[in-house]
Amino acid sequence: MTEYLIKLPWPPAKSSPNGPQGDYLGKARAGKSYKQECAWECKRQGILEMGCDRVSVEITYYPPTGHRIDWDNMAVRAKRGWDAVAEAIGVDDSKWWPVTCDKGDKTPGGCVLVHIKPVG
Repeated sequence: MTEYLIKLPWPPAKSSPNGPQGDYLGKARAGKSYKQECAWECKRQGILEMGCDRVSVEITYYPPTGHRIDWDNMAVRAKRGWDAVAEAIGVDDSKWWPVTCDKGDKTPGGCVLVHIKPVG
């Protein structure tokens, strides 16, 4: 079966649950835009449906700056990107087990690498 290493753009800061609250519309727009950008990246990288029911996922965040990041905030910021990947591979993200996260080195522009393998 196929496995993928997908490179996604860095999630927008506006989609963070931290920071200025009350700008629901701005957060929603940022999330929608990020999902569209990730969907195009999946198409550009030739990602196809995997034809399996479950996948294991390894996520590595490569931040654009040396600022601190925490895994739970990054997961929320990247959620709409996961939705785009789930649609591209045809496996709902509720079937992504196990999921492991890591932080890579500072990278210009930042990115998120998602390594997906079929399970079973």
